[in-house]
Amino acid sequence: MLYVSRNGKVRINYLKREDSLLIAKGEVASSSKPNLFHKVEIVYSFEKKYLIRGSCDCEISSFYGICKHQLMLLYVSLRARKKISKTL
Repeated sequence: MLYVSRNGKVRINYLKREDSLLIAKGEVASSSKPNLFHKVEIVYSFEKKYLIRGSCDCEISSFYGICKHQLMLLYVSLRARKKISKTL
């Protein structure tokens, strides 16, 4: 595990910057099911300032495409990238 948020709800397993993209993979705690972590992947564009791709194994993501778990991983990844590696 690369990084765990202060509250322990977000775990980053992979984080890499490629050109103007930030790629993150991790696990985000479910708010409705205790002790369950959803597997989440995101690709964020610094150039467009937009989440261009993402996936999550939660039910909401299968209906709407984007979910709060993806946004939580994005938020923690953006804040933690300087702590994890100076090259991100």
